[in-house]
Amino acid sequence: MRTYLDAKIPDAYRIPRYYASKADFGDMDIIVCPTRAGKEWATLRQEICGELGITTYKVEGNVFSTVYQNLQVDFFTTPEEYFESTHNYLSFNDLGNLIGRICKRFNLKYGEQGLLYVYRREAGNYSKDIGITTDFRRICTFLGLNYAIWEAGFDSLEQLFEWVIASPYFSVAPYLNPSKIVEKRAKHRTTIERFLTYLITHGIQKQYLFEEKEAYLNEISAFFPEAHLLTHIANEQASALHTTQLQAKFSGKHIVSLLPNLQGRDLGLFIITFKQQFVNNEAFEAYILAEPMFVIDKKIHLLYQQINTAQNETK
Repeated sequence: MRTYLDAKIPDAYRIPRYYASKADFGDMDIIVCPTRAGKEWATLRQEICGELGITTYKVEGNVFSTVYQNLQVDFFTTPEEYFESTHNYLSFNDLGNLIGRICKRFNLKYGEQGLLYVYRREAGNYSKDIGITTDFRRICTFLGLNYAIWEAGFDSLEQLFEWVIASPYFSVAPYLNPSKIVEKRAKHRTTIERFLTYLITHGIQKQYLFEEKEAYLNEISAFFPEAHLLTHIANEQASALHTTQLQAKFSGKHIVSLLPNLQGRDLGLFIITFKQQFVNNEAFEAYILAEPMFVIDKKIHLLYQQINTAQNETK
């Protein structure tokens, strides 16, 4: 497969790395960046199947599952900006998941898009992932992990475990008192199950006393200044305030308090009709923010009367 892909799309594919003594593989994952290949993915898929004689395949989202020489081969497509970070995350079995467990304690998320900060509004009903970096070397430095060792690779699964445990921020707490998510993942992912066993058999008791997640915001911002994290959060907070001010004057709940007969589909249509009085959504929002509530309420009542009058005239 490597020989074929090196000739077909040499700079547009990656196969996740694995530790040297890995004895067997349940399947084969291949990361593909269609942009680098210079072709539409649908066209490239057809060519790969035709040239390799693949007849069994399935497309599901960004995953193209095939069977080649009796081995399941899954192609994962990714945009250019996340090509390398996806490769890093999927390398070395479930190492990305183990790193993600450490990141979570900082209110960070580690995945195919690199390192992300999880912003949540105070009410907790809204969250947004803010990109921090896709540079794995810098992610390792922040977490106190030796990037040079990772770059050189691991001879065994045990070496891989030792590497992640060496982080000063590693804690056994999420594993020795596992959540339902960790338990479920251990049942389906052999590496996670073996990691839990490794911690127990080697008597690993390492703990790190973390503060509240929000306490690390300034530290993260200072370490990754290019992410402009505080600016992004300020923009999110301004957007939240903007939304709160709009909903205080105009929302389905407020309209029902004025017009109890408006419910369900009729309420939705009324809101659409009200907004159609303005040239665009920006003009609508500017009106709501500028006018006092009693003026807006009067306009709501007037529109309701106009709709009722028009309906009665058509009967």
